[in-house]
Parts: sequence; structure tokens; C-alpha cells
Amino acid sequence: MGWENLVPGCFGAADARFALHATDEKRAKEAIKAAKTAGASFEDFEKEILWYCYQKVSHDGFLGHVEEQVAEAKKLWR
Repeated sequence: MGWENLVPGCFGAADARFALHATDEKRAKEAIKAAKTAGASFEDFEKEILWYCYQKVSHDGFLGHVEEQVAEAKKLWR
């Protein structure tokens, strides 16, 4: 299983927020570690976040939602 398959587990099922809940944050850290180990860049990880949100989020604030999730991921990426 590639690191990309770990990304959906980093989001809350009801709110589609990245690493907001403790279990999601744990999975996010694991997914980031796997991505880095595989040689992925943050931009690669960001694309997976965008793809997940595209599939799960359907409201007028889509772009703002994606920006918030990417910002959270960037905090954990460091």
C-alpha cells in the first residue's frame, strides 16, 4: 500500500478536516512519514489532500476548506 492510500485516514469522516481529531493527527503523522520515506514532496502530499477534498467536500467554501487543510498538513510536514 502506497502512502497515498493513507491520506484519507487523516481526515475526520464527518467534517473532512485534516488531523483535527487526535486519531486523525496520529494517522496524518504516519502518512507524512511514509510519504517522506517514499521521496514525496509536500506538493505531492498536497495533491492528495486536494483530491480527497474534491471527492468529499461539496459546498461553496470548497477552496477555503482546501486551503485550511493544506495549512494544517504543512504544519505537520515540518
